[in-house]
Amino acid sequence: MKKLLYFSWMLLFILHGMKGFSQDKLFSILSDELQREYRQLQGVNKDLYYGSYRVDDIKYYRISSTFGVISSIDSSRQRIFTPTLRIGTHQLDNTHGGSFRSYSGFLTHTDDADLLRLEIWKMTDVAYKNGTTAYEQILTQRKVRVAEEDTAADFSPAKVVHHFDPPLATVDYKPIIGALSENLKKYTGLLKQNHDVLNASALVEIKIIRKYFVDSEGSRIIQNSTETWQMVSCAAKAADGMELPLYKLYFSHSPESLPNAQQVMQDVKEMSAKLSALRVAPVADPFVGPAILSGRSSGVFFHEIFGHRLEGKRMKSENDGQTFKNKIGSLVLPSFLTITIDPTVKTVAGNQVNGFFKFDDEGVAAEKVLAVQDGILKNFLMTRTPINGVEGSNGHARTAPGGIPESRQSNLIVESKDKKTLANLRNMLIETCKRQGRSYGYLFQDVQGGFTNIGRTSPNAFNVLPTEVYRIYVDGRPDELVRGVDLIGTPLSMFDRIKAAGTELETFNGTCGAGSGWVPVSASSPAIFVEVIETQKKSKSNEKLPVLPRPDLDTSFQ
Repeated sequence: MKKLLYFSWMLLFILHGMKGFSQDKLFSILSDELQREYRQLQGVNKDLYYGSYRVDDIKYYRISSTFGVISSIDSSRQRIFTPTLRIGTHQLDNTHGGSFRSYSGFLTHTDDADLLRLEIWKMTDVAYKNGTTAYEQILTQRKVRVAEEDTAADFSPAKVVHHFDPPLATVDYKPIIGALSENLKKYTGLLKQNHDVLNASALVEIKIIRKYFVDSEGSRIIQNSTETWQMVSCAAKAADGMELPLYKLYFSHSPESLPNAQQVMQDVKEMSAKLSALRVAPVADPFVGPAILSGRSSGVFFHEIFGHRLEGKRMKSENDGQTFKNKIGSLVLPSFLTITIDPTVKTVAGNQVNGFFKFDDEGVAAEKVLAVQDGILKNFLMTRTPINGVEGSNGHARTAPGGIPESRQSNLIVESKDKKTLANLRNMLIETCKRQGRSYGYLFQDVQGGFTNIGRTSPNAFNVLPTEVYRIYVDGRPDELVRGVDLIGTPLSMFDRIKAAGTELETFNGTCGAGSGWVPVSASSPAIFVEVIETQKKSKSNEKLPVLPRPDLDTSFQ
């Protein structure tokens, strides 16, 4: 039977064009070594039923600038190798309960077969020994524990995949880095002109990623991806000690498609002026009342308080809140909202998004998932680990390099079938304020991120971290910038309070650090009107402003 399986692999390789695979030396070594080690380990332990090797080969180029000068230019490369061995059966194996850990490590940047095989062999041996220990402990623990709520298997079948991306063409990055460096100096030099700024920095990071996946079922995948991030940030301090950071973040799939310098300079000018205004803005008191969340703000809102509760593998854990586990077919959001999670797209509403991938980290093709349709829950984000009532992966097993794949978000897209203009949303806010007897509501214009609790051992609360917040007054006074606001709440009560959505999608690109480590994600959403939100005061430092002036502003020695 083992020989038959081996020859089936060979036949599939021929049919799917092994020429490209065979030209990649690292792939050939991974494939050969997996076959050798898996076959021999099965001879030692008949309970070994699955194995995979994963490599993330990542090249980085980084440039950073501060106060008008380049502070660093560097490049680096990592090859991170992750072996996975499943011991037991599909129903119960060494990964059960989520206590399984990764035994990854670094491979040298060489194509020397002997050295690479040695490194792979050592890490596979460690993974096997720890996997057998974990499986024995799980069998023992099941004898003394009550029956589990979720009885679905630990692993499920998946389609065998063969996909080969040719190596990316070599690019001379010197001219690109030179041009980007000059731009970064301009951006931070402009911020330097603002005497309120205590920190002015900018960076560009270019990532070139080649990912390898081989497994004992015959899947063979090599896929490429590229990311470019540009960030310009500044910070000031108010007289009461509150630290005030602002930033602009730009994402593109290649450095050539970053916004032009003129556009970024305009953004930096506006950010600098806003920072000075924040220093003297009033501190907001805790508040309960109506608010508008911009598209970027509501994107983070939905990612944090809704998207994480769609991640199917979390529901295997009895420590998880499992908010929606038995809610498929039920109304969970207002009926005018639909949410999809789509890793197959590179742009949403004209904006480049960074949750794109072709195959997930279990070798399953990425799929667009209709999570909510007209407010009704339709599906979860699934890996090859099923849950009661939901079988089969939809290509959302993701992890940071070296980690263990879990159900994770990709590109979250919120759409509304009942679209309101921003003027409509403002009128709804003002009318709601009047009914509630409030003199103002809030507009959350921009955020830096957020976090949420989803476990059973702590309140299922969320915290969205705004950077730009305005009071909208009922009496027609101009909108007022305020500081020191955190948006807080509990998810189920908040969902019921969403009453309308805007017309234009805005996108928040970022990285999410939940569960299996930092992975690229995006959230695209229209603005939303919420009839009741809750805010609390942001924590602040008690340190005074610097006693000495900034060195470049000190005229005593000039």
